[in-house]
Order: sequence, then C-alpha cells, then structure tokens
Amino acid sequence: GLLGILCSCENYYHDSGLANGKHDCTMWEYFKSQPGDWDSTMILIEHAGLKDVFDGTNPGYKEITFFGVTNLSIEQFLVKTIDDDWEPVYNRVKDIPADLCREMLLSHVIAGKMMKSECAHEVKGTLTGGTMTKTLSGVELRVYRTKSGYGGIPDIGAEKLAFQAPEGYIGTVASCNIEMNNGVVHSLDATCMFTKL
Repeated sequence: GLLGILCSCENYYHDSGLANGKHDCTMWEYFKSQPGDWDSTMILIEHAGLKDVFDGTNPGYKEITFFGVTNLSIEQFLVKTIDDDWEPVYNRVKDIPADLCREMLLSHVIAGKMMKSECAHEVKGTLTGGTMTKTLSGVELRVYRTKSGYGGIPDIGAEKLAFQAPEGYIGTVASCNIEMNNGVVHSLDATCMFTKL
C-alpha cells in the first residue's frame, strides 16, 4: 500500500474549539517564535529540504495546511522507534534519513488553506463523514469534526478536529486554525507520534 507515515494517537484531548487567531508572519516565522513547541519540527523541515514549503517561497505552494507535528510528536517517534535490542534507532532528528523526514512531513501537508469550519462532521458512531483530501505525499485523508458530550448531554461539548488515514490511523488536533500569511496550522495532540506503517 501507500507509504502511510502518519500520526497515531492513543489518547484524546479535546481542543477548546477556539481559533488561535491570525499571525502576521509566515508559518516558518511563527515556528521560530514558539521554539518550545516547534524547534525539532524546524530541524525536521530543514533536514527534509522542505523549508520553502513552510516559509512561503515555494511557488507551487503559496498556501498550505499543516497538521502540525510538534516537538512532542517527534520526541515520541525518536523514543519509540527501537531496534531488536530495544535501543533507539535514531538519537536525534538529523539521524532520521532525509527522505523519510520528507515523506513523513508531506503526509501532514495539504495544498491550500483548510479551516476547521470547512470540514464536514463525522457521522456519529461511524467512521464515515468528513471531508476527503489528499496530502502532498499522496495519502488520502478523511478530515472531520466531532462534537463531544458535556455533563451527560450529547453533542454540546467542545468540537474537535481530527483526521483518519487509509490504514485507520487517527490524528487528533489539539489546537486548530492557527492562521499565518501562507497557510494554517492545526497543531496535533501531544499523544500523536509519527508512525511508519
């Protein structure tokens, strides 16, 4: 099948449903302003040779949507990718082969801006509904909104954004609609890790 390198999540934290507003800068500049969340992500992007996609200088991708893999996701990938002797395969981001970094990142990027409000809701109790889209690596994603219950009443709680890859992997967004001049970031939940399928 398609080299799905996507995020798998074990736990689900709901975002507040609130947008983080618009930042008058490029995605790259935003990452630089928030190193506590994104410094490993920037190393990953540079190692993969994809900085131009994130800083708005790639003419083919004036605007992108990034299901943002944060430092915590990358840290989990490094810790959980082990060899037969239970030793980490990669000790730091630059140990990961550049082609693999590139493929993993492009599996989390969509051309154009996709805001949460543009995504359809999941059909409750099913793995259907939502909006189908394709990542820059060619992976088909089902991006969808769900509403959670609150105080025993269904569907009145926070609305969350998530995606499902063809192999069934679910990626959960912790913070959505972080808008910059060259696109939007939906920052992934801390429990998400890059997974090589």
